[in-house]
Amino acid sequence: MNTVPAALAATTKAEVSPSVWLLRLGAVILALIIFLIDWLSSLDVAIAVLYVAVILMSGDLFSRRGVALVSVACGVLTLAAFLFSHGPQLFVPPFARCLVSLCAIAITAFLALKNKAARDALQEQVQLLHRSEAFLAGAQRLSQTGSIGLKMPSAEMYWSDEARRIFQFDEQLQPTLEYMIGRTHPEDTDDLKSLIEQAYARHANMEAEFRLLMTDGSCKFVRMLAQQVHDASGDCEYIGALMDVTASKNAEEALHRSQSQLAHVTRVTTLGEMAASIAHEVNQPLSAVTTNAEAGLRWLNRNVPDLGEVRSAIERIKSEAHRASEVIRRIRALSRKTDPKHIRIDLQDVLLESIALVRREVLRHRVNFDFTPASEPMWVRGDKVQLQQVIINLLMNAMQAMSGMHGKERTLLVSLTTAPNGDVTLRVQDNGPGISTQNLPSLFNPFFTTKPEGMGMGLSICRSIIDAHGGRIWAESDLGHGAALNFSLPACEHVS
Repeated sequence: MNTVPAALAATTKAEVSPSVWLLRLGAVILALIIFLIDWLSSLDVAIAVLYVAVILMSGDLFSRRGVALVSVACGVLTLAAFLFSHGPQLFVPPFARCLVSLCAIAITAFLALKNKAARDALQEQVQLLHRSEAFLAGAQRLSQTGSIGLKMPSAEMYWSDEARRIFQFDEQLQPTLEYMIGRTHPEDTDDLKSLIEQAYARHANMEAEFRLLMTDGSCKFVRMLAQQVHDASGDCEYIGALMDVTASKNAEEALHRSQSQLAHVTRVTTLGEMAASIAHEVNQPLSAVTTNAEAGLRWLNRNVPDLGEVRSAIERIKSEAHRASEVIRRIRALSRKTDPKHIRIDLQDVLLESIALVRREVLRHRVNFDFTPASEPMWVRGDKVQLQQVIINLLMNAMQAMSGMHGKERTLLVSLTTAPNGDVTLRVQDNGPGISTQNLPSLFNPFFTTKPEGMGMGLSICRSIIDAHGGRIWAESDLGHGAALNFSLPACEHVS
């Protein structure tokens, strides 16, 4: 008689809602009523079959262990009612009804336990799914990456909470392609529309980076990646990710600004090191102007002025003034602080202007300069001032590397060639002491220098500039016989 309450007590959890307690109590009362009817009634029917209802109720109220205990309790109550009513009489009709009831209880218990196990497994999967969704939502929030889905051709869309947050869509709003395009920056709208049209036409994967214009006037940078999949019915759907890359874009722009400022400082520092040579380069044509002006005056002051000589003197003055002007123009261009502009330029022209600026340094260091101009232009895409900075830095480094040489002719070989892959390659080779194998891997690292008073930024800035131009820069050395610094840039066709 106390078996059912014991089963209830064994399966009671720490916290159970009042409604569950009421249902459990109702199951106990129903079991007791069935037991009393089975015990005291003289009906020739299998009353104990009604315990099936109690077992079915227990499936929603107890764990699997509790359902098993309830089933055993119902079986015990069925046997107890038979024994109390008929005693140990096995070959009588009531015993057959008792066996039928026990079979019904056993079958129902088996099905109830199986159903309970399936429901528990499903509930566990649902909990795991909810947990995964929570983890995914948290990860998307931390990484600022949302997920989207686009069904074709209905254009029905799915948006995760993080994707809505990136676009600042209300929770009640069901985003569509129109809303998405409407939030896109006007300058990027056409590109996004074209990408979507291509996806409709060719079912190609989508990859794009565009800006969002928010309601408060702020601007966001978003990167979208989407891949097409097919469901069981063969319909096409795009599943993708939206990443808010505003912070990285702002950091990238700040880095570019810092690199540009640092490059400008380095250029000015280089000009400072060349101050004596620059002064001499400017002083030479000015002195020539003075000399020719005095000669012209003398030809005019003669009894019979020689106008031909005067004309020649004026022509020489004009030429020397132009020469001085060119020197100043190159210096101003190199020292000017402007944003980089990548245009088609002839790298050979850039090299020749750079050589003109360091010509005086070549003479001062007593270096034999060897350069044979190419017969054809070497077209590349780049910023003229930045490339001049790289070339001048390489030339100055080569000359300084040979400054400690005595008793040996100093030779600086500069060559401009086209590599087998089509890239334009510039090589600056000296015959100085070379670079040790320990220093060679660190040559382009920031703040690394082999000079006693060097800052270690020149070659690092050169690498940044060449990398920004899509090229590469490297060093070669034969210890004791010199070193060569090279850089290559992608060639481009010249458009007249």
